[in-house]
Amino acid sequence: MARMADPHYKQCVNCVWWAGPRTFDSFRGWAMLEDSHAKGKCMNMRGFYNLEMNWMSTCGKFEWHPIIKH
Repeated sequence: MARMADPHYKQCVNCVWWAGPRTFDSFRGWAMLEDSHAKGKCMNMRGFYNLEMNWMSTCGKFEWHPIIKH
């Protein structure tokens, strides 16, 4: 069952730079996860570049994914 991430939080799952397993509901503007323990790599060279980050993590270089309606 898919878990919907809260679009109001600056978490990795909502960041444009997070390369983890997620899908988007573009109508609602939400990111969705199949695994509540999901991790993915940060692709932001000014953030935690190339480090594996939990979907709930965040950093000072967070950037909203354009699909997310916050």
